[in-house]
Amino acid sequence: MGQETIRTLISAIGGAVMTGIFGVWLQRLKNQGSNENIYADHTNDLFKRLDRITNERDDLKEQVIELKAQVQNLNIVIDSLNEQMASLTAQLNEFTKQEEEEK
Repeated sequence: MGQETIRTLISAIGGAVMTGIFGVWLQRLKNQGSNENIYADHTNDLFKRLDRITNERDDLKEQVIELKAQVQNLNIVIDSLNEQMASLTAQLNEFTKQEEEEK
């Protein structure tokens, strides 16, 4: 092989490598632009969904607070009913004891 052939091969290989590098670089730039456009197109939808989900979460928090208050009130009622049951049970035991003593 002559010197001219070697120079031609090196030039062709170097050109191919440079073309490949620039091709990859340009493709990345193109993809980045496409991705940014996709995100830009869907940003409003994403914010709307986020707002809706946030509102739903806030509504559920309010419901949880209301339900906790109801549970607290019901616990107070249950405690009151337990005291009444204890009082009635004591009265019944006393009445039963009096009945047995009279027999």
